[in-house]
Amino acid sequence: MELTIVLVVSAILVFFLVRSFAPKEAIALQQAERLRDDLRHVQMLAMTWNQTLRITVTPAAGPVPARYSVACATAGPTPPCNASPVVDPATGRPFQVDLESGLDLSGPGFTLDLDTLGRPKNGAALAANANFDVTGGGTPRRVTVIQLTGFVTSP
Repeated sequence: MELTIVLVVSAILVFFLVRSFAPKEAIALQQAERLRDDLRHVQMLAMTWNQTLRITVTPAAGPVPARYSVACATAGPTPPCNASPVVDPATGRPFQVDLESGLDLSGPGFTLDLDTLGRPKNGAALAANANFDVTGGGTPRRVTVIQLTGFVTSP
């Protein structure tokens, strides 16, 4: 009976240790995939709302994690542009994502505008491909917004 209890407790401890162990590269890949999905979601919101939306990247600084947020390029008195960051209709919360501890994020000049067709913009002109790099561990994970089509790719 005692041996069974020891084995069960050991199995539970091993389960939680293995589950909590995640290398930084795997977490960076997961975070890059989430960024890719969020960029696609922002493109759909820009098209639905007929608004140019701005993604702002804030790199990690000390204990403050890296993050990205979404706002209207030009604020207005009516929703969705009356709040910064905008409220994500999928969650009902402000559209701001904090990355996992130990990861960093760099982007195209730290802001990217997506026009009403979901394409990257730089003022009135289409911007070059926009690259976001999620770093943690070894190899950075890159998420790219293609210039003409707005298609978002990742590793």
